Amino acid sequence: MAEHAAPSTLEATIANLTDEREDGTDNTQPDSGAYTPVFSKQVRTVVYVLGLIASCVGLGFMTFGDAAIGGYISTVAGFISAGLGVAYNPLRRN
Repeated sequence: MAEHAAPSTLEATIANLTDEREDGTDNTQPDSGAYTPVFSKQVRTVVYVLGLIASCVGLGFMTFGDAAIGGYISTVAGFISAGLGVAYNPLRRN
């Protein structure tokens, strides 16, 4: 960058992201008090597993049966899981 040019917002953002990656703070979770899940860990796990199974069943329907029914099953399984706040996130601690 030229000496007389001021850093743009994009350049500043990239520099900040680079700094976070170098010091290891790019994967840190927010303050533990900031997020409190509505459902317990066990309920989220059950919903996640059931959603995963339903998605696999939907894929089976799409591949070997009626594609419209399979697409519906897979989509609804994803909507229900997402609606209940269930997501695969290995960095989540609670």
